[in-house]
Amino acid sequence: MPILNNTFAVIDLGSNSFHMMVVESINGYPRVVSKVKRKVRLAAGLDADNVLSLEAMQRGWSCLALFGEHLSSLNLNHVRVVSTATLRLAKNANEFCDKGNQLLGADINIISGEQEAALIYHGMAVTSNSADKRLIIDIGGASTELILGCGLSPIVLNSLNMGCVTWLERYFVDGILSQANFDAAIEASKKVLTPVKDDYLAHQWQLTLGASGSVQAVQEVLIAQGYNEEVTLDKLIILMAQCIACKSQDALVLTGLKAERAAVFVSGLSILIMLFQELSINGMLASGGALREGVINQLIGQQVSDDICLHTCQSIQQRFQLNVEQASQVGQLAQRFALQLNIPESLHRYLDYSAMVHEIGLSVNYLDAQHHGQYLLTHMALAGFSAQQKNLVVALVGNYQGVINQTLITEQGCCDQSHAAQLLLCLRLAIICVGQAQLKRCLAISIHHGDNGIMVDVTSELSAAAPLMMIDIEHEVAMNDLTTLSSHHLGNDS
Repeated sequence: MPILNNTFAVIDLGSNSFHMMVVESINGYPRVVSKVKRKVRLAAGLDADNVLSLEAMQRGWSCLALFGEHLSSLNLNHVRVVSTATLRLAKNANEFCDKGNQLLGADINIISGEQEAALIYHGMAVTSNSADKRLIIDIGGASTELILGCGLSPIVLNSLNMGCVTWLERYFVDGILSQANFDAAIEASKKVLTPVKDDYLAHQWQLTLGASGSVQAVQEVLIAQGYNEEVTLDKLIILMAQCIACKSQDALVLTGLKAERAAVFVSGLSILIMLFQELSINGMLASGGALREGVINQLIGQQVSDDICLHTCQSIQQRFQLNVEQASQVGQLAQRFALQLNIPESLHRYLDYSAMVHEIGLSVNYLDAQHHGQYLLTHMALAGFSAQQKNLVVALVGNYQGVINQTLITEQGCCDQSHAAQLLLCLRLAIICVGQAQLKRCLAISIHHGDNGIMVDVTSELSAAAPLMMIDIEHEVAMNDLTTLSSHHLGNDS
């Protein structure tokens, strides 16, 4: 079998799950070929003396034998295997690693807590858009990494000895879900945080990101229950109350909670509640990358863009040969409309991203291009976008023309439905205007909130000069189901 020299793999031996990710390097950027995940719960095999049980090691070895088959065709210089908290703690880690190395054909590297935190931060930096300062939270099976950084550089990083598996074994081992059990878990995690707490509070950060299965599970439950994607303390308290109402782990059923995450959900939730309380976190979003992405970046030497989402959209434009100039004009006009409607500026960039790729469906067929675009973007990996941010772009592109699919708007989860509806209006109007007139002429069009809804103002000169555009605008005003529009200003001087 030929050796694949442009293919890279990282294996992450976590305390809860083992992961393998294989990527191809395309122009210096990774394209995921496969991902394999196995729930091993290695940390559950640690006893009070930090000796790993034979049963737990056998679960791990069985998984590594499977991974080893995948590595047989790869250049082993392009493979890195890393292990984290459990094997750092285990006194018999060498026994596990000796057999594991044979099964994989590659050496297991037990990395320090600081190395793990740095790789998590780097993985987040190469997959998520940057902010001035950001705090990254990664709740693993046996450790929790807290990294405060700016751009590509971590400032404060710590690996704390608490995780969703170890906390489950210590504070929810009886299977009872009670306020007392939660309080005990929260209080214990406070004591772990206390020695480093002031190191973080000495800084101010603009964004908090979660980069773990625990955070992802919380966000999935919130979205399924009708909340937006932002995790807040109030929402976490609501989830805790729902868990307590179930009374036991065996009876734990929450809307949106996957069965595979149920066992460690409450323990991860307790740690997250403590972090929000002690670090005064207002809100948190899920990060697109973590440890594995950081390792892959080091292996292939990936270039890092300041705006990962922008780079992703530019790559799509190039791949599908989209009209870059027209997309730019649509984006500019749509954002101008957004300013006039006082839509929060944090959402304006999604108009730009959506404008850049809105015609992707034309690569399939002109007919129903918006539906083709929705399908393509839904099934593409969009680096830099969280799941809900991606859903918003899909909702906008999937509705850029034709009858509006309300479900896409209501289920996108990135922002309030009213803002999503207004963003869509801005994009649709911009596409109509740019398609029928030059951008400079389009500046004669404005929209604003009126007594009876949103009003569209067009100068009489433009109305006379662009009758086809006026027909399309009037049709949009008449058929729009998202916002009440008033057309009585159409044709009047603004």
